[in-house]
Amino acid sequence: MKILAFDTSTKVCSVALLENREIICEIATMAKAGHSASLLPIIAKALHITKWAREEIDLIVVGCGPGSFTGIRIGIATAKGLAMAINCKTLGICTLDALAYGMAPSKIPIMPAIDARKSEIFCALYSPDGEIYSQYLNIKPEDISEIIDQDTLFIGDALETYSDILKKTLKTHFHVGPRSLWYPKASLMGLMAMDISPVESPYDIRPVYVRPSDATLALQEKDR
Repeated sequence: MKILAFDTSTKVCSVALLENREIICEIATMAKAGHSASLLPIIAKALHITKWAREEIDLIVVGCGPGSFTGIRIGIATAKGLAMAINCKTLGICTLDALAYGMAPSKIPIMPAIDARKSEIFCALYSPDGEIYSQYLNIKPEDISEIIDQDTLFIGDALETYSDILKKTLKTHFHVGPRSLWYPKASLMGLMAMDISPVESPYDIRPVYVRPSDATLALQEKDR
């Protein structure tokens, strides 16, 4: 099976091509001009490097959040458009699940934490083997002690902003994973897809927002 996987839920644009469980090509870059300008050119570059035709792709895997609302929408829209154009299956992967998958197995529980802006984080608690313990959460980093009561391994881009708060709150329970795994990797999403049944229709991909977008909140406030 040939897989195209990509994630645009954070400021890193990650694209990978896999054949069965072998990673054939992976490209990751900071999307300084926004994902809408970078995603398709990076996909085209990966296909050029591997000499794959788009029509050879059997499955498109996309990160569906939580993370940047705009980035999630761009990723899912691109996955749907490509899948319909080449008539292939699709699969959405939660970015928190993918981050935890990259750290498992671990000696201690794992907590991926993605910057949610507004002084908040998206997070979830996982077992050392990567099994999810909690719901997907949207909380303030200083409230993390309500969830964590033991040594826990943290990863995710929220650490760039909130490491000091998390360390102050959790003290010796706070442990940091390698920076190279702080951002979702498309290759890991592709590997995860091998153990999950794809959906038949690209219309079935759903974003994982955890909280309403600013636009939704604005509309709700307007309707009051």
